[in-house]
Amino acid sequence: MRSTRARVLVSALFAVAALSACSQPSSTSPGLPGGPGGDAPVSATHPPADPSRAADRGMVTGTVSRADGSPVPGVGIGVQSVDNPAKPVPQLVVTTDAKGVFQWNLEPGRYEFHIRTGGTSITGQAAPQPATVTAGQTSTVNFTLT
Repeated sequence: MRSTRARVLVSALFAVAALSACSQPSSTSPGLPGGPGGDAPVSATHPPADPSRAADRGMVTGTVSRADGSPVPGVGIGVQSVDNPAKPVPQLVVTTDAKGVFQWNLEPGRYEFHIRTGGTSITGQAAPQPATVTAGQTSTVNFTLT
């Protein structure tokens, strides 16, 4: 009986944590959790991140611009781990700000970044960009829409 109660309580705590993370707006992704530092995934296999481990992550920053160099705000940037096993990615998408800038705080590893313009009035394409994330360092990934 006690074991069942503990499991129910732990499940409820994870559900509350996941729901509260979803309701916090982001400064880089309006309506998405995370902001510039990103939130760690919350699930039974990926409990909430320990804030003291922030130094164990690396930053990826970049811009999205048009061929003429003008910034493109509101572009979604997606990422996936290309490591095996894959690293968890804390957010599905971050969005460029008014200056076309985005940033993402990720665990060290190899990733592929891609733009997402579907469902927006933004036109253009850009090839996916690889990046290697190293703890305590910043990598740059820039896109030019063609």
